[in-house]
Amino acid sequence: MLVYSAMLLLQDMLKEMAKQWKETGSVSGRVFWPGGGVEFGPNRCKPGSSQADQAKSSTPQLPLDVVDAPEGFYTLYADVPGLSKADLSIKLSKERVLTISGERKSPLADAPLQQQERALGSFERRWELPEDAESEGISAKVADGVLTITVPKKQPQPEPVDEQQDIFIA
Repeated sequence: MLVYSAMLLLQDMLKEMAKQWKETGSVSGRVFWPGGGVEFGPNRCKPGSSQADQAKSSTPQLPLDVVDAPEGFYTLYADVPGLSKADLSIKLSKERVLTISGERKSPLADAPLQQQERALGSFERRWELPEDAESEGISAKVADGVLTITVPKKQPQPEPVDEQQDIFIA
């Protein structure tokens, strides 16, 4: 009897998950784009795109790896297999929020699908620049299915030197 109850509970949970997946707008009823509406790790999503806002969104997000390089820049990596730079858009707002968006289109728009496992459609990801990041000099490239964005850090300002200099008296 206990096993049967557990199976019914699991079945109800799976039905609820399927209902939520269908609400994302996916053709097959499943979310295949990694990170679709799910936030990974702390501080990955900052103001202008809160975790709750992105979780409510039906637009899948783009998983992002951020490296704080000691060489004086941040490097962001996102997997974008099959997309070219023409399929992607990167914008920086006045609020210093970097928005990465794009769209994956079906190469067989007129052919009927028997099975679809690749994610299609629009996606978006926002990342707020840290305080020590420059808003100028940001660069991006796409190579081998990986989008790489480089954000330079602000150079530390030298401490002001007193206009007067103490002279040691011997």
